[in-house]
Amino acid sequence: MNIINKYYYPPVNFWSVWFSETVLKALKKNSGKINTDDSILDVGCGLGNHCFSMLDYKPVSVTGFDISGETINLLKSFTNKIDFKKIDICTDDISSYKCKFSIIFSCDVYEHVNDPQVMLNNLYYLLKDNGNIIITFPNFDDHGHNQLNNVSELSEKLESAGFKKHNIEIVRDRTFIYKLFTGLYIVMQNISDLIYGIKRNPVNRMPESDEFHEMYAYKKINKIKNKKLLIFIINFTYNILKNIGRLTDVYITEKNINEIKNKRIVFWAEK
Repeated sequence: MNIINKYYYPPVNFWSVWFSETVLKALKKNSGKINTDDSILDVGCGLGNHCFSMLDYKPVSVTGFDISGETINLLKSFTNKIDFKKIDICTDDISSYKCKFSIIFSCDVYEHVNDPQVMLNNLYYLLKDNGNIIITFPNFDDHGHNQLNNVSELSEKLESAGFKKHNIEIVRDRTFIYKLFTGLYIVMQNISDLIYGIKRNPVNRMPESDEFHEMYAYKKINKIKNKKLLIFIINFTYNILKNIGRLTDVYITEKNINEIKNKRIVFWAEK
């Protein structure tokens, strides 16, 4: 495979890489790992960065669901290695995917869905027996509308969905190396915004709609998607940083599990 083609996917947002590594670390903490016979699903895949990270492990398949048809079409212009589908996990027909996936992960989606219980019920439906879900979301007052007051609320939802065991962690902070990498990303992101004349949406939150095309990242990627060498350089650099990062811890947990306000929550559950 041509090395440029290998790294031809939407330019990496290092925050996305941190989310990917967070769910992988949570999987590992619960005695799990990605094997070559796994079928993986990313729910709310956005610009697909998590899906591309999963390809490192050579699973049988990687699938990405997102509610934005425009985003899905953009992703398909980069690769056919990942099965990107326009699907709303809470409202669309998912019967053709019943018991299809051994690992499902989702980053910063739970807090936005119309009904988190429906989301968890449907994830259970999509999992194979003994399959795992790993989800991370910010329990922030200004982000989404499904904030939790305590972890028992989440435990009850998981048990109601049918999950036989689960583990919930409260993230207090990123580790030093990931603070360094995400800081570097912000500098590079700002420089490239200036170069391409792209203004960041002043409300830097994921819209709870399918109007993802209004976000600056979509506009930027459409501007540079034919510049293969540039995209290669960006992603090749971040892959080096990502692999260095995999040698360290990803996040620091909060010892007091009751302190969940304005903290990130990571949870694992098994069918």
